[in-house]
Amino acid sequence: MKKLYSALILSALALLAAGQSQAAHPALKRICGAAPVVPELISGKTATEASMIQVAGSVRGFADQSLAYLSCLDSQPASTSYMAQPSFRAQLSAYRDQVADRLEATVDAYNAELRNFKAQQAQVAQK
Repeated sequence: MKKLYSALILSALALLAAGQSQAAHPALKRICGAAPVVPELISGKTATEASMIQVAGSVRGFADQSLAYLSCLDSQPASTSYMAQPSFRAQLSAYRDQVADRLEATVDAYNAELRNFKAQQAQVAQK
């Protein structure tokens, strides 16, 4: 069951990465910069405590950067010439959803690996 759950999470991350073909509009890149890069996750079953702590810091940093990026996307002024265009607003909404989904999937995947790590540590402690 755990293998299935891990495989599903990894598939979701792969689909999100493949779905990132919808890039930010050049105006958004000028204002908000590029979207944060997803940190590389490790397997909780084989990770050391130090590596899990390092990945936790990377995921926290990614989450903070993503929230700041989403805040920037949300604060686009309605008076810009781009915002007057329905196609731009639709693209902005879809792109924002994509960034938020990527954040959620990354945090969920990390939490699953953290649970695997804790289960592995509990098994080691019992022996």
